[in-house]
Amino acid sequence: MSSEQVVLKINSGPYAGRSFTFTSPDSLLLGRSSRAHVRIDGDHHISRNHCLIEVKPPKCHIVDLNSANGTYVNEERVSDRWLNDGDTIRGGETNITVQLENNAAQPSRPTPAKPDATCVMTAMSQPEQVADFSVLCEVGHGAMGVVYKAEHVVTGQIVALKLLASDQCVSEKRMQVFVREAEILRELAHKRIIRFIETGADDGRLYIAMEFVDAINLEDVLRPLSLKNRIRVVLGLMRQILGGLAYAHRKDLVHRDIKPRNLLVSRDNGKLNARLADFGLAKNFADAGMSQISSEHEIKGTLSYIAPEQIVNCRFAKPTADIFSVGATMYTLISGQTIYNLSNHETPIATILNDGPIPLRERAPDVPRAVSEIVDRALAAEPGDRFTSAEEMQRSIEELLRPPG
Repeated sequence: MSSEQVVLKINSGPYAGRSFTFTSPDSLLLGRSSRAHVRIDGDHHISRNHCLIEVKPPKCHIVDLNSANGTYVNEERVSDRWLNDGDTIRGGETNITVQLENNAAQPSRPTPAKPDATCVMTAMSQPEQVADFSVLCEVGHGAMGVVYKAEHVVTGQIVALKLLASDQCVSEKRMQVFVREAEILRELAHKRIIRFIETGADDGRLYIAMEFVDAINLEDVLRPLSLKNRIRVVLGLMRQILGGLAYAHRKDLVHRDIKPRNLLVSRDNGKLNARLADFGLAKNFADAGMSQISSEHEIKGTLSYIAPEQIVNCRFAKPTADIFSVGATMYTLISGQTIYNLSNHETPIATILNDGPIPLRERAPDVPRAVSEIVDRALAAEPGDRFTSAEEMQRSIEELLRPPG
């Protein structure tokens, strides 16, 4: 078997004899729902959304989606587990064998560094210089890395320098793929999108230099406002963001990771200006084979903004997925809460796929119905029921912002 691939072979049940081979990050949903990749209608022991198998060759992880009759690995009922070569998965009458790279057993957590690979660690001390940039201070951090304010040593240009983090080994080949994929960001030149400057690798560290924005804390701006004024500010910012999205979507580029943290807001001449950061980085990570499988409990904050179809199929995203994320971001900024009730006692992915978002007016009853209708439409479970484009959603917001008469 070739290196870095995962094969899921179905031994029994309606799909007996079929197999699925993965050579890049992907996922497989088992269940009776229309979203399922392996749709099993005739087995009543299978729930609508039964279990999700997440693949990042050569690793594999399974999550039970609160199924009624359980998901079993080697006949032990599990909620979530990293899988080893030769493990068997059972849901109802369906039995699946897992085959991993070189038939080598995988540990219960991601593999440690190999001597011939370059590792970019999650916890990074502040460097003095990266490539041609002198690091000044840290300005933020997230799942993808740490962002520093930095200065180009030749031109003196101030940039936001993101050092990308990964808990896995990153080979030179994968670094080259990431740099090549990230170059497409040069096509984005819009005032509502953080401008890409350059990307590269320096001493084993992947970096991206971007336009620096002296961003303010949006929560501090919104917190003292009345609900009416808060809504008006949020609508104004979303109108701006949707303008940038419409531009990117026309270029067939999807953000994939819109959330409050990726909204950079500055105050220019007394007015609030919003820009989107990290455009396409989630896709570039995956395309380079660098995205890691994380326990869903560790990525709960991101799950609250991702469209359900992205969870089911991590490599598939259309502009309507960004529309969902804009709706989820609006919801949070208006209500102060996320769209789901992701209890620590339940499986978050199961809550998302089975229950869907809590209507905005249940969380914030005083929100005008016209506003909640925009948010609820953006958050529709089926992509076809959302706004057809960023322009359409932007026009709906503009109508609400238009002075009466």
